[in-house]
Amino acid sequence: MFDRIAGRYDLVNTVLSGGTDGGWRRLAARATDLQPGGSALDVACGSGKLTAELVRIAGGKGRVVGLDFSPQMLEVARRDHPGIEFLEGDALNLPFDDASFGASTIAFGLRNLADPVRGLVEMRRVLKPGGHGVVLEFVRPPKNVVGAVYRLYLRTLLPAIGGTLSGQPAAYRYLSDTVDSYRTPEELLQMAVAAGWSNLTYKGLAMGTVGIVSGAKMS
Repeated sequence: MFDRIAGRYDLVNTVLSGGTDGGWRRLAARATDLQPGGSALDVACGSGKLTAELVRIAGGKGRVVGLDFSPQMLEVARRDHPGIEFLEGDALNLPFDDASFGASTIAFGLRNLADPVRGLVEMRRVLKPGGHGVVLEFVRPPKNVVGAVYRLYLRTLLPAIGGTLSGQPAAYRYLSDTVDSYRTPEELLQMAVAAGWSNLTYKGLAMGTVGIVSGAKMS
């Protein structure tokens, strides 16, 4: 599915988010506390937009790697961000040694993992002591007027607009059909605790429909 939508993935995301998705990624990158010359791994990197933001924060130095399981997404990432290291790999079995990176991130990919807690365990495993892990993810719509409007948007406008722009309506029906499987902020934090993350924080964005979970590896 991701191979099929890779070519127009960024365009669709920008349109569907009203251009705000770039700001969400910038906030997620800053939440890593990555320093100039630091190292970072962006899991489920897709077209590499968050990966590139991590490179910017690291000052173009150090080692920043984007990893994804979709060859076509990686083709787009390498085309749009030449000079950045992109690898094909499995988020549940990261091909890196323990304590390889100062930060690890995943943006809008956690819900697509067959075992999200294992994915978080792997993100922690590759962190150096004191390193930060960050998850940027959609969360279950709140039970209020905003949540009701957002749920309607997900079920009607999102598949219509996304399907038209991408030419792959089934892919965007998948996104709307899975809205009830989105985790609550509390559930995301519980998953991070189960994976051994420490010093957890949560920041809600987009009127409570998007969230950033960040945590540290203490030892």
